[in-house]
Amino acid sequence: MGKNEKKLERRFGGVTPVEERVSSPLNTSSPTHAQAEQYRSWCRSKALRTRWLRNNEQDQHLVHAAVSMETGRLSLLLATCWLALACLVAPTQGRIQHNAKRSACDCSGYVCGTPNRGSRIVGGTETNPGKYPWLVSLSYRGKLYCGATLVNDRYLVTAAHCIKRVTKSRVQIVLGSHNKSDIHEPSRQVRKVGDWWAHEGFDRRTFNNDIGVIKLDSPVDITKYVRPVCLPAHDQSYVGEFGIVPGWGRLSENGQSSDVVREVKVPIMSNSECKTKKYNPSEITDNMMCAGYDAGKIDACQGDSGGPMLWERDGSSQIDLIGVVSWGQGCARAGYPGIYTRIQNYRNFIDAYIREGCFCSSQ
Repeated sequence: MGKNEKKLERRFGGVTPVEERVSSPLNTSSPTHAQAEQYRSWCRSKALRTRWLRNNEQDQHLVHAAVSMETGRLSLLLATCWLALACLVAPTQGRIQHNAKRSACDCSGYVCGTPNRGSRIVGGTETNPGKYPWLVSLSYRGKLYCGATLVNDRYLVTAAHCIKRVTKSRVQIVLGSHNKSDIHEPSRQVRKVGDWWAHEGFDRRTFNNDIGVIKLDSPVDITKYVRPVCLPAHDQSYVGEFGIVPGWGRLSENGQSSDVVREVKVPIMSNSECKTKKYNPSEITDNMMCAGYDAGKIDACQGDSGGPMLWERDGSSQIDLIGVVSWGQGCARAGYPGIYTRIQNYRNFIDAYIREGCFCSSQ
């Protein structure tokens, strides 16, 4: 098995998933619902500015065009708005642009990114039950193989490699769990996959653009133990900060996975520093973040992949999702920091899908 193949095997934790074709978010021959909705909203705003749109009847034409787009009949779409092609090539990374349509909803007084504090992974420590209520487990044929993060009441963010090679009907999604072996936890909520989208630029060889979005088959109930994380509001490098990585991954490279949620804190380094480590410098792209200790010993591992790297805002108790566990060479090896997908480069990609969800707005 080659070096890059080991990356994938490491993060799947021994599960051998089945290949499944995943629709591309920018596939103009068969556009997605999220893309169609993004087009309709964007095109309508442009039309209003140029006085093309004068009444609700014309707005309905845009709705019908979006539906036609979803079924692949692009001719009607183009006839409705000549700017449609601009929508199809909207950027999916770069500086953060807040396109998400945040629904007003009842979050029962909870605010995104607020952990459950209490009496208190490789080298990690056990967390309090429900400390990170946005942490999600993905199981394939009954075995946990990846993590994910709840970003509103019906959408998750995970790694592309966690969904590109899996039959979605066989994936079980568990939220609100602390002990993965206790199926009777009262805080647990179980869902199936409604749909999912891997980033169209994901490269299985390099793991560049290793990010995906999962839609749940039904919204979750927002509770003390199940509620969303915050997404980063500003561009930031996080160099010199500590990232928090919770999960149920293996306790050592060849060891058993943890039954309970554990967490590690790892220092985030610059990409230029990361390239001086034992990796080939060309393997580290601007879409990745590196975090870990020179001596190793503390890291994410098999089963943690797709789960969150978190950052506690300065001067605040709120927590942002800043990275997704992606790949690495082994687990906690000296000279090989963990590699994470950089969330801030993908806000447009994420927002295009999660806009219909219910958010617990940050303060």
